[in-house]
Amino acid sequence: MTMPAAAYNAFVDAAKDYQRRRQGNGGASSIDVRQSGSVTLIKNTSVTDVDRFGILGIDGTVFTPTDLESFKNQFALSGSVPDIALHVGKFAVAIEPISTGEMGLCLVNGMVMVQVDVVAESDSFAEITDDDASCLTSGPSGCAQILWKESGTGKKWAVVRIGASGASGTHDNPKILGGSGTDVDTGVWDIDAQGQDGQGNPYHGVEFKVFRLYWSGVAGEAVYQFIRTPTYDSIGRLVGVSAEVRSVAFGTGNCQV
Repeated sequence: MTMPAAAYNAFVDAAKDYQRRRQGNGGASSIDVRQSGSVTLIKNTSVTDVDRFGILGIDGTVFTPTDLESFKNQFALSGSVPDIALHVGKFAVAIEPISTGEMGLCLVNGMVMVQVDVVAESDSFAEITDDDASCLTSGPSGCAQILWKESGTGKKWAVVRIGASGASGTHDNPKILGGSGTDVDTGVWDIDAQGQDGQGNPYHGVEFKVFRLYWSGVAGEAVYQFIRTPTYDSIGRLVGVSAEVRSVAFGTGNCQV
C-alpha cells in the first residue's frame, strides 16, 4: 500500500520537532510553547501501556493553577483509556509508546496514522472506541476525518485528521429528546456530557422540540403545553437543553350549539 505523501511528511516534521526538543537545552518556556500546538506531552494515567499510534482520552492537565508557575511553564495533559461517556471529541494519538504512569508525545490536532475499526466502507469520520486504546471506530461523524484507509471493514490502518469539521456536535447522529402523550419527558442534553443513546450508540448533537401541545380528545380534559428551555453561551452556541415542563394551556368543555 502507498502512504499519502502529505501525511508522511507531516509525521516526519513532528518526529524532527521531537528530536530537537530532546537535543535542546531543556528550557521550560521554549519546550512548552511548542508543546501547546499539535504535538503535546500526555501522561498515561491508565493501568495499561499504550502502543505507538494508540489512543488516549484527555482527562485534564498534569499541572493546575494551584501551582501557578508549573501550570504556566510546564504544559502537559493527562490521559487514559477512552471512555465513550467522557472522551468523545477529546482524545489524542500517541506518536511513541507510553508506559503506564509515564509521559509521552501525542498528536492532538493534525494528520496522523492510526488504526480504525471500519464499520462501513462509506464512513468518512472516526471517533473513540469505548474502553479500547488500540483504535478509533468509523462513522458518519466524529472528531477525526478519514483521509485514507485500507479497503474493507474491520480494523484497518488509516490516515486521519484530528480536529476535523465532523466533530461531535453535528446532527449526523444526534440525541433525540422526544415526548408524547401527557407524560413529561425528563431527558436533557449537555454539550459537555455527550455519550451513548439507549442502544449503546454514540450520539453527537441534539434534536428536540422547544414546544408541543397535547390533548386526549376527550371533552372536559385540559390541553397541556410542554416547554423545554434551551441554553446558549455568549457566542450563540447551544450548550444545554432542559427537561420538559408541563402546564395547562387551556381547559376544554362540551361543545355548545
